[in-house]
Amino acid sequence: MDTIGADVVLKTLVEEGVDVVFGYPGANTLPLNDRMAGGPVKHYLMRHEQAAAHAADGYARATGKVGVCLSTSGPGATNLVTGIATAYMDSTPLVAITAQVNSDLWGRDAFQETDIIGITMPITKHSFMVRDASQLGSSIRQAFQLASTGRTGPVLVDIPKDILSAPCDFQPKKTPAATPKKIENREQLERIAQALNRSERPVLIIGGGVKLGDACSQMSELVQKGRLPFVTTMMGIGSVSSTNGYNLGFIGTHGNELANRIIHDSDFILAFGTRFTERSTSVTSEFAPLATVAQIDIDPTSIGKNINVDYPFEGDILEALGELIPLVVPRDRGAWMERIERERQAQEQKLADGGCGQAGALIRKVQQAMPRETIVVPDVGLNQIWTVRTWKTHSPRSLLTSGGMGTMGFSVPAAIGAKVGAPDKDVVVICGDGGFYMNIQELATISTYRLPIKIVVINNGHLGMIRQMQDLWYDSRFTTSDLGDRVDLVAVAKGFGVPAERVAVDQDPTEAIARMSTAQGPYMLEAMVDPNNYVYPIIPPGCSNVEMICGK
Repeated sequence: MDTIGADVVLKTLVEEGVDVVFGYPGANTLPLNDRMAGGPVKHYLMRHEQAAAHAADGYARATGKVGVCLSTSGPGATNLVTGIATAYMDSTPLVAITAQVNSDLWGRDAFQETDIIGITMPITKHSFMVRDASQLGSSIRQAFQLASTGRTGPVLVDIPKDILSAPCDFQPKKTPAATPKKIENREQLERIAQALNRSERPVLIIGGGVKLGDACSQMSELVQKGRLPFVTTMMGIGSVSSTNGYNLGFIGTHGNELANRIIHDSDFILAFGTRFTERSTSVTSEFAPLATVAQIDIDPTSIGKNINVDYPFEGDILEALGELIPLVVPRDRGAWMERIERERQAQEQKLADGGCGQAGALIRKVQQAMPRETIVVPDVGLNQIWTVRTWKTHSPRSLLTSGGMGTMGFSVPAAIGAKVGAPDKDVVVICGDGGFYMNIQELATISTYRLPIKIVVINNGHLGMIRQMQDLWYDSRFTTSDLGDRVDLVAVAKGFGVPAERVAVDQDPTEAIARMSTAQGPYMLEAMVDPNNYVYPIIPPGCSNVEMICGK
């Protein structure tokens, strides 16, 4: 059998360490799908292209490798857009391969012709249109290199069908000689260390870039050596164990009151891998008014983007920590740590359930029933905040969620990718009924491949976070947020071949959780919750991080 473009694509993917692709076929992908059969790259047939992108995203977050998704042209390609944007906002390394109409049809409004490169230009690091079969190998190699280096993110490769079918020779990758890495501006790291050592009320802010940079163990070392309290952004949760005694929680609109207050009164902030978005800082002009700020990030466009930075450092976080840790001098900041402990105890008394009510109690019981290293994949909405406030993370890649984009429907397909990428780990989804509806068709994928994913649908019959906002700030005018109670989700799940049952969170769900956690295959638990069960504390619009409210 002669070698064609599709063979070059697959051989290059194998060369890049790819063994899994998530996709949905179309006429223009068929040369590639045909050559994939029985080969080393397994194609997981999703039930929607958006889900294919989310599955590749979840695979990448769970493994640290580049995720790959595949779609045909036209609506197949445009259906990837939300998943690509989700990966872009959270800096997930991803390569999206789209098939395009034949080269001689470009610009003729051919059937399913779409300028997917133009459409995705703002949400990709780079895009390639392959115009010659000889460019296939080099284009895909460059895509992987771009996706996995610097500030990681998605790259798109668009390949016309005639090029996938064209005769083509495969040229193996040439491995360049390794060049030693060199830390630039070492003096700035020394200045940061001096400022940290002198500070009386320091706090570290740990963002998602720490996980992306594989710097979690070094970050833990810095925390322990310097005896430094830390907060995280939502994307940074899990970078350092939440139970090591220095964790204050995550900051921002739906964050921990302790984290927000301590940041506000700190005199020195050292931030790693975070953009200081408004979800973390709220009113930027009132964020940490007493603090000198140092920011370390591999992406220069993220430094000083949202708040003023006194000590900027552009560079790889892992390498920066390697230079910084020896410069840090342990100090006994007794008064600062005693204050933190007093405020921690006061917060726990004030919010005995962590502000998460019965739903939070349910999530705690789910975690207790699952193995310690379970990967949890929250969706977006109240369920996400309940989960990130309640779930105790023990390892860096154990909590996967859509942060920057806030994409409802992310959780179920991302969990598929996570389970495929980490088959030895248990995977549990926590989602609301609203997000569950958005990619509910992926129950068919879970059932077909017999993936033992556990799904907890917290059903309040509403778009819960929207309802809370309407209750608090729109005089309780509950418009367009009532999803109703006409759908029997248990019956739907069973119709897809997934065992399921329903419980009420105000009754004891322990036995139902035990049945779910011990099930050999997939299982769905529908947990009914009162729609008035909200998340507190919360920062009202236009207020600073220390103006959180704990009720209506």
